[in-house]
Amino acid sequence: MPPRSPWAGRERIAGLTLTLFGLFALWAGHDLPFMTERGMGSGLMPRALAILIILCGLIQIALSWRDSGPSTGTWPMGRNLPVLAGVFLFAVTIRGYQLGPLTIPPLGLAVATPLAIVLSGLAAEDARLGELAIFALIMTLICIGLFRFALGLSIPVAPWLIGY
Repeated sequence: MPPRSPWAGRERIAGLTLTLFGLFALWAGHDLPFMTERGMGSGLMPRALAILIILCGLIQIALSWRDSGPSTGTWPMGRNLPVLAGVFLFAVTIRGYQLGPLTIPPLGLAVATPLAIVLSGLAAEDARLGELAIFALIMTLICIGLFRFALGLSIPVAPWLIGY
């Protein structure tokens, strides 16, 4: 089925989504240091990846002028809400968040990662809570080992329990 408008084709929407996601990533990581006196800062890789994602999105948009692809059709947003909620909760719980009188304390990777994985996993039709919990535990341990210890990033693990 052809798209109803020139911007409703799958290829063009994919390009727009990538571009917007990359711009959001640039904005979200604007306060991370790009370089330090000792070399690479914690903002170098996120910024480089965000620019790469933006470039891929712009290339996708440019290529979609030739063929915008079939229509995206319609799909229920309710199936995507757990994924969006998982990403949002990860963002506000890993380092904490304050919006006026509302304050969410920093919970670190130990809480934010399994929370995001379990909540996002509920979007699957065949999701089982027990399997999601085991997967979340394993992925949390991998993330802590990789980001905190192997890469040495200053991501809080469990500030409410161990102080970092």
